[in-house]
Amino acid sequence: LESHGLAEAHPVHGVYQYHDIVRALEAQGYEVMSEIRASEVPFGGYADQVAGQVQSLIESGVLPEHITVLGHSKGGLMTLIVASRLNQPNVNYIVMAGCGKVGTAFRRPYQIFLDQDARQLKGRLLSIYDAGDREAGSCEEAFSLATDTETKEVILHTGQGHGLFYSPDPV
Repeated sequence: LESHGLAEAHPVHGVYQYHDIVRALEAQGYEVMSEIRASEVPFGGYADQVAGQVQSLIESGVLPEHITVLGHSKGGLMTLIVASRLNQPNVNYIVMAGCGKVGTAFRRPYQIFLDQDARQLKGRLLSIYDAGDREAGSCEEAFSLATDTETKEVILHTGQGHGLFYSPDPV
């Protein structure tokens, strides 16, 4: 969304159906707090903003186990950064195609996270990605560095690659 916006189609994956995804989550009974990031926001600064929002929810009485932070691609990596900064072992995190593969441009920011923040990961972490994704893959490297986490990884075989999360797919 940062580089293509809502209306412009990605050359490979098509139009990102952001609002449809939010509505699909709400239709499942979730209360969704969401925003479209401005162009080229810094990973850490944005993660700190989200961590502050989560902390405010907790301080207002929302149980940490009732909170889930999720993100796709860059947002998935930001989700991991939030989990490393929040220090809340009962918050849930869903990382959708957020861990960069070796040999891709996405690997550099993920490697920085591994080197600087992964050991501070806390929470209940779920990584989901498509086996055909050429940009993102397993978060196992990050998960193996963490000590106070519950982790799970799901590899889907849809053939959609990184585009799997561009629409509200029931899978």
